[in-house]
Amino acid sequence: MSSWREQLAFAPLEIAERGEEIGERLRHAIELGVLEDGTQLPSESDLAGMMRVSTQTLRTALAELRHLGLVETRRGRGGGSFVKANNGDSLRVRTETLASYSLEDLRDLREYRAALTGSAAAAAAERSQQIPLGRLESLAGIVETAGQPADMMRADIRFHIELAAAARSVRLTRQELALQADVGPLIWSSAPGGGREAAQEHEAIVEAIRAGDADRARAHAEEHVRHDMNRLIDLRMSLDTASSSGAPPTANEIDSAVSSIKALTGKIQQTAVTSLQIVEDTVRALLDGAPSGRPGALDELYAAARRTLEEASPTLIGLGFFITDPSFFGQSGFAWFYKPSDRQAPQRVSQDLQYYDPSATAWWPPDGAKGIHSSYAYVDANGHNYIIDFSKRVTADDGRLIGVAGADILISHLQTVFAPLMASLPQGSCIVDQNGVVITTNSGSLVGGTLSPDVPRRRRIPLPNVTWSLYLGDAERTR
Repeated sequence: MSSWREQLAFAPLEIAERGEEIGERLRHAIELGVLEDGTQLPSESDLAGMMRVSTQTLRTALAELRHLGLVETRRGRGGGSFVKANNGDSLRVRTETLASYSLEDLRDLREYRAALTGSAAAAAAERSQQIPLGRLESLAGIVETAGQPADMMRADIRFHIELAAAARSVRLTRQELALQADVGPLIWSSAPGGGREAAQEHEAIVEAIRAGDADRARAHAEEHVRHDMNRLIDLRMSLDTASSSGAPPTANEIDSAVSSIKALTGKIQQTAVTSLQIVEDTVRALLDGAPSGRPGALDELYAAARRTLEEASPTLIGLGFFITDPSFFGQSGFAWFYKPSDRQAPQRVSQDLQYYDPSATAWWPPDGAKGIHSSYAYVDANGHNYIIDFSKRVTADDGRLIGVAGADILISHLQTVFAPLMASLPQGSCIVDQNGVVITTNSGSLVGGTLSPDVPRRRRIPLPNVTWSLYLGDAERTR
């Protein structure tokens, strides 16, 4: 039977054949103490099998860890790969590891963890008469009596794994193992200060399971996970802003930050509008005098979209034109570029239109819309990006719709550029879209959330030329 440490560090990856993910998993496990100094790793073939990757992919990851000085390989009898942990610089390790996650990564992990843990708790409650709960109950309170953060981490992780196992789902338990390997140690390496609160939340989950109350078990489990992750998100946000005295901002500081947010919003909006205008002008120039289209027109449209996107980066991640009438360009569909974060050059969008109706998407302007349309925040059809779009309908002289020009902005980019300014506002301040979805905030509990109409608000400030609003928080009401 593998130890809990090995189960965490060597859990199967969600996406196989990615050396950087293997290396990151093992590096975090070493730097955060899951794999201790001197631990011998399984053989390459065994470890590749445990993590469900090819041996060559694993070798690439281990080579990088050797380069970083985190693994050493010894030859001869008793040889193999061994962990070389540096336990003397935990603060640096904690900071660097947390900094490798974006706010969007942590928000997504929070919601995924909450859904997974909530489902496990609900399933366990539905089977409460058929499963032994003694072990789960005994693990619930250990986190309170643990003396060190490392012991708290171990107790909390083991509780969550046992909770997943209580659902009697092998797949769900494996998912929990993989998630705990990614983020479990990081939660406790950030030293929450004590285990009493976690123990109380664990015990509430167990009590609901014992009572067979699936809804209550799910609610307690989701709340527990979100509480932990929100604290981690707060810590991650603090890495992007200059340290402060912790004193409430003065009226002058708030007014200055608000003015800067308005100015920055205007620049972002203007970049999108200017880029859309270039795309529209290109379309109209290509169609001028050629109502049935002409050879090479589509290539010229692609070239203009690519060139403009490169100039508008990093504000825009995508730009292009969706052709609705094939008589103009010889085909319908996307003439669109996007710029992935891991590549320098823009890439063409490829979308299967058999299963995609653009007119039903958030970015499509309503029939008869004039001027610029701004979407609400949403996840794109490929499931890759959390974005906001600016778009504009382009029509021919006879009123026929030629297509729609669109510009994509990443929510994560907005979070990054607004973060220094949001740090100068009262805690709980946020910028929301027209549906109340939070675009950026200075409070972990609001990241990726929706501002409820019944939440007390001190002051709403409409932002120029967009459908967004800035809400100033009330520090006295923020948890």
